[in-house]
Amino acid sequence: MRKSAVDVISTAFAHAADQLAEPFRFGQWVRLALLALATGELSSGGGCSNVLRGIPTQFPKPSHNFMDPKDVLQGIDPALIATLFLVVVGGGLVLMLVWIYVASVSRFILFEAVLKKNCDSLSEGWERWQGPGLRYFGWQLILSVISLAVAAVLFIPILLPILAMMKNHQQPGLEIFLALLPVALLFGVFSLIILLINLFSKDFVVPLMALDGVGVFEGWKRLWAMIKSEPLGYAGYVGMKIVLAIGASVVFGILSGIAAAVVIVPSALVVVAVVILSRSGTFGWNAATITAAVIAFVIVLAIVMVVVAMVCVPVAVFFPAYAMYFFAERFPTLHARLYPPPTLPPARPAWQPAPAG
Repeated sequence: MRKSAVDVISTAFAHAADQLAEPFRFGQWVRLALLALATGELSSGGGCSNVLRGIPTQFPKPSHNFMDPKDVLQGIDPALIATLFLVVVGGGLVLMLVWIYVASVSRFILFEAVLKKNCDSLSEGWERWQGPGLRYFGWQLILSVISLAVAAVLFIPILLPILAMMKNHQQPGLEIFLALLPVALLFGVFSLIILLINLFSKDFVVPLMALDGVGVFEGWKRLWAMIKSEPLGYAGYVGMKIVLAIGASVVFGILSGIAAAVVIVPSALVVVAVVILSRSGTFGWNAATITAAVIAFVIVLAIVMVVVAMVCVPVAVFFPAYAMYFFAERFPTLHARLYPPPTLPPARPAWQPAPAG
């Protein structure tokens, strides 16, 4: 009988403990933290990703009298501001595509690392999994385009009248908000479907692609046949994963918050000192100082992300292991890799009586 989503929890915990603590290897821990950042696996733990999303709000907010934004922008060439804006937007789009590609390849590296209970060379893993990762990257781009297209079709017809009313300094009527309710409900259902597709893709389609060498669509075809044969089992997996994510968000949210504060508090003091110096006229805001401030912020952000990722490495190992042990009950190839047959000692030759003298 196949094990349920509840039955494999203890097995996944034992797997994570074996990989991370028996024995403890700092190099592996660092590589797993980098993979957790690259794949976004920290979001499985809830609290870890919440700390990262809340980093910008952790810095102290000065009052209006302490630093007026007009004082910061005063004297800066508008053309420079426009150029910086275009660079930020364009660079953001490029970085987003690069991150999706890196995350796609890293997903297979993380799967292999957890399956083998060992994370060795990331460069070798990158070379090994670029092919499947590129196909998975294309799949994620398709999902992103579909999501944006559906959002545009649903919301643009309603948002255009609202924008026109705001331009004419009119208050939107109650009928506009009533019209938004069914659209928001429909979009919520669609978003839930997309989330489930992403969840099943990374948890189940990736193992099919990695072990059977199939593409994304063939992997989904096989997975869909499995889901139709056992819908309650997969529904239980989704529900149990939500419960586990809530528990992990509480524990690791506290731990990662403490770790982030160790970096954020000294950085916030430096920010206050810089603001005081700028107000006193020690230096002005220009292209050089703005660039230096952006670089400093990126460095601090990177340090915080690495520190939080190091704290949340157990999350990045447990949840992939949990998905593996659940799916192994339904995917024989994965089951054979997780439960290899014991190696038997070589058989002793049959005893032969000594020849008669």
